[in-house]
Amino acid sequence: MAWFPSSARPWRVTRLQVSMAVILAAVAFLAVTQIRNELLIRQQLRLPSQRLEELGFMLREMERQRAALETQIVQLRSQLHAYEQGAAQGRDQLEVLGRQLERLRALAGHTHIAGPGLIVELDDSPLPLRPGDDPNTVILHYTDLQGVINDLFAGGAEAVAVNGERIISTTGVNCVGTTIICNAKRLAPPYRVIAVGPPDEMLAYLERPDGVVQALRAFAFPVKITKGVLVGVPAYRGSYRFTYARPTGPFE
Repeated sequence: MAWFPSSARPWRVTRLQVSMAVILAAVAFLAVTQIRNELLIRQQLRLPSQRLEELGFMLREMERQRAALETQIVQLRSQLHAYEQGAAQGRDQLEVLGRQLERLRALAGHTHIAGPGLIVELDDSPLPLRPGDDPNTVILHYTDLQGVINDLFAGGAEAVAVNGERIISTTGVNCVGTTIICNAKRLAPPYRVIAVGPPDEMLAYLERPDGVVQALRAFAFPVKITKGVLVGVPAYRGSYRFTYARPTGPFE
């Protein structure tokens, strides 16, 4: 127990006073340390105090510029991400347009077509002619070939070719002597008609009782029909020329 004179009041140290003393001691320690460090830096670098202030200012300025550049990098990355998304959407649209263009090219006959279908082989009649007989009775005419082509399309054919000539919307079939003109090319028998489409439906339509095939067989024309799991039709090799026709909207 502390002893105090009877004339004086006992003096006690409060917690606040202790805290203030610790804080003041810490501040004093930091100030001394700062001064020592500064003196040490000056001694080591041998730079005047004004030069140190300039270097400090330059350091702070560089830190500010670095922060601005980091912000700019974040913005540029965001813009780059937006550009990449836009480019991806553009590629998707380009792929859609490419698929549409490829479909239109197939419909116009500009691409090779392959799939299940039929192979129809036709030839002139092998019956010998007797004196006085009409030679046209043993020759396969363009109307016969055109009838077979029409029946194939009516049976569901999606692409047809005759002796390698693709049948398109502007194809004309006609006779020149004993040969047939197709796409302005002369074709001679035997005729090999290839159709891509549903084999059973096309065969049923060709073999119907009042069809062209039955009529040809009735007059001894050889007709051979074969189903194919995979048959091919070549692309149209001619040119398109429209002198009078123009694309328009609905016309009545």
